[in-house]
Amino acid sequence: MNTEKTGTFIAELRKEKGLTQTQLAEMIHVSDKAISRWETGKGFPDINNLEAITECLGVSVAELLKGERIRETITKEELDGIASDGLSLTNAILSKSRYVNTILGLIIGLLIVALIVIHYTSPIYVKDAEKAVTIRELSDGSVIAELGSGVEGYDIDTVVGDDNKGTVYVSCYQTKASRLFDKSDNRELVMIGNKGEIKRIYYYPTYGDDQLVYGEGTSTEDSGVRTLPRLVYGYYLIIGIILSVVGIGAYILSRKKYYSDRVLNIALASIAFTISIILCLFGRMDEVYNAEYYLSGVILVSVVLYAFLRIPIVYICREKRNY
Repeated sequence: MNTEKTGTFIAELRKEKGLTQTQLAEMIHVSDKAISRWETGKGFPDINNLEAITECLGVSVAELLKGERIRETITKEELDGIASDGLSLTNAILSKSRYVNTILGLIIGLLIVALIVIHYTSPIYVKDAEKAVTIRELSDGSVIAELGSGVEGYDIDTVVGDDNKGTVYVSCYQTKASRLFDKSDNRELVMIGNKGEIKRIYYYPTYGDDQLVYGEGTSTEDSGVRTLPRLVYGYYLIIGIILSVVGIGAYILSRKKYYSDRVLNIALASIAFTISIILCLFGRMDEVYNAEYYLSGVILVSVVLYAFLRIPIVYICREKRNY
């Protein structure tokens, strides 16, 4: 089978019918760029498009594969050759499709695995100081922190004042993995400093009021911060809603199957992303501190929702189109 010969044949038949590339593309629900690739021999129609092409151009599939009109009588050898070409074409298309799907599946699989690892190892900060840390003063004047059971790690920051004494901020975190799999009661001791160098110690829950756990001072100090996830949460939601509405509207207005299917996929991805934001973050604003943890969770939920939404919706839309 000669792709250039078949392409030239398609171009000739199209011109005989008085059709432009755009008009033929609309009739068989592909892009005009696809028609151009076929006619120049740089590509070949998908096996699913062969029947539509032959109907529009008034030829048989055998003639299209051969790239010329077939006489009324055809030898067995010629018929076998055309059948062989058709079989080779089918195998080539299926082989290419399997290769592309395998690569795409591998990339998506690796992405999902990476997101799961990020999600399960990102810090989730403990809000309650009583569950996270206990401050103890030793006989030699050392001040240590005893981390609670299940605490995966900690952060310690010291701010030194004019009196050369420091205000220490301690925060502790867990991970999803430690919450699920680490059931031990191991407690870690962390050296903070010397009693004479420390004015007070606050437990910093990353959101809301700091909790005084050592020294003299007010019981709380309002120093909660607006971190990146909380700051852009509303923007994520607004952008997701806008993209969903625009995508649905574009799909409704789209008349070309080639473009409408792609618009529908984009719209479904936007809808899944928007719903995932609400499911993962709504009502948890006091917990949203780590960007990697929540964003990876949102994307993972989006992938699952997209799969569940795409299968039935695409099927329904195709049924309506066929009807």
